[in-house]
Amino acid sequence: MLHFIRKYTNSDTNHRYQNIPFAPVKKEQTYENLDVEGAIPKDLNGLYVRNGPNPAGEISPYQHYFSGDGMVHGIYLKSGSAKWYRNRFVCAGEVPKKLGKSDLGGPVTGGLDVSPNTNIVAFDGQLYATIEAGASMVALSDLLETQGRSDLNGTLKFGFTGHHKIDPVDGDIHAVTYGQKLGKNALYQRLTPQGRLKNSVKIPLTGMTQIHDMAITENYAIILDMNVVFSLTTLLKTTLPIKWDENKECRIGLVPKSGNAHDVRWFTIDPSYAYHVMNAYETDKGDVVLDVSRYEYTSKHDMFGPLGDTPPSIYRYVLPVNNEVKHAGAQPVFNLPLDFPKINPYIEGRDYRYGYAVEATLEPAFKRAAKLDFHKNTVLYQDFNGGMSSELTFIPKGREEDDGWLIGFVFQPELQRSRLVIMDARDFEADPVASIWIPDQYVPIGTHGGWFPA
Repeated sequence: MLHFIRKYTNSDTNHRYQNIPFAPVKKEQTYENLDVEGAIPKDLNGLYVRNGPNPAGEISPYQHYFSGDGMVHGIYLKSGSAKWYRNRFVCAGEVPKKLGKSDLGGPVTGGLDVSPNTNIVAFDGQLYATIEAGASMVALSDLLETQGRSDLNGTLKFGFTGHHKIDPVDGDIHAVTYGQKLGKNALYQRLTPQGRLKNSVKIPLTGMTQIHDMAITENYAIILDMNVVFSLTTLLKTTLPIKWDENKECRIGLVPKSGNAHDVRWFTIDPSYAYHVMNAYETDKGDVVLDVSRYEYTSKHDMFGPLGDTPPSIYRYVLPVNNEVKHAGAQPVFNLPLDFPKINPYIEGRDYRYGYAVEATLEPAFKRAAKLDFHKNTVLYQDFNGGMSSELTFIPKGREEDDGWLIGFVFQPELQRSRLVIMDARDFEADPVASIWIPDQYVPIGTHGGWFPA
């Protein structure tokens, strides 16, 4: 019925996000002993894995990019060699039925059974595929095979998130969860690295807000209650019920990590939206600085993905914690089309200098990556010889902030192939120190993942 209504009420279909480099792959593949160009650093022993939306089975012409089934792509590195590449569907939601596979069961949180397509988290050494909106995590084996849905033995009654933050001091994992079962509320959750709940705070919102990301500082968790909301009427046009709401109050909330709902401090901001946070930290004066990839508006005209309305750029909010001001202004730091921001994880929630991002345009899509120097306000670019970059993950190797490796998938359109690149963050404009080529398979532009040491 929805397909019929969409066909006769829509003037547009999702053609942008169904073409390469976003188009899904259909086969699960395994390749061993991969070809390497350059030299893989011998101290990199572990798994790089990235999640992303990849519809299984038939694709609706009205498919929203974010509502595709989860597919993980991983490469295992050991002693300077690339042992294997695997891509696997995350078998939850409709995926087992579509692919004729067994449903391995597990609890369905929030009344929403979907295939998590957004990120990867590890609790106590166990990998999980994650997504927002209250859905269950899905446990994955070290070989990326689905092991079943999980709520951490009843700990996550309302699901988890697609964007957790890990405090580098104590290792605690922070999440902001929302969903139908929570109504016009968000749930801040703080867990130990082993998955034990340390704090849970239910926080009223100004609407049914989509909260894609969050931030932490030394003392606070940061809630983004912004202008993209859930609306079931949007399902008449697309497969994900979100839309821009100009009239909704837009605000940022500070939650003490060990506090409760009465301790939340709110600051209003101008209408906007941020899918992703670069970082946040507290100043010597006690103010909170928050850097985000800010959209002036999104999900207003382009109802099938994030990039068809306004381009994102890096903005800074300064939240004056120690006075009575209730509004925070935004200042552009890098007025360039940048998203998928990342930093050295050792400085999460602390003052910092360097960030990394991808040039987020639609046509051509994600054509280069950028290194941002917040002290000098300078940008270095890496175009990967015409490649299209997915998100880059920072792997620390020394004590200096930018002393580390950057790792991520790059699609080479002229070859219709993808490679996993490993870059020296300090020599950003140089060719990657290693490129690991994937035979007979390309990796679509996806969402998020990370590095998991052996």
